[in-house]
Amino acid sequence: MARVYVSLTRVRTADEPIGNATLVGEEMTRWLRDVEGFEGMLMLSRPGTTLGLAFWESREIAERYRVPRMEFIQRMTSAAGVDIEEIVDYEVTYADLPSLTAGSSERPHG
Repeated sequence: MARVYVSLTRVRTADEPIGNATLVGEEMTRWLRDVEGFEGMLMLSRPGTTLGLAFWESREIAERYRVPRMEFIQRMTSAAGVDIEEIVDYEVTYADLPSLTAGSSERPHG
């Protein structure tokens, strides 16, 4: 069975408004939208912390784009004034989210 690969980035946002995560997520999605194997983005926020989850068709494809992704993440977090705490990788082993859409009317696969 094929598994979706997820790259999770946790950032410390200090006193930045959590709404900033929406702007960062939209910008990252615009940048990644046309990258082979990109499946979508999910941002989870609470005061002080945001989790960014980038979904990929496979680990191999995500690895192929790791360097430009990391450079882009560094630029975005620097511009947003937040600090990366960790970047970890996962495989989705179960999901049931058919109607999950928030923060933007744009969809990665239009």
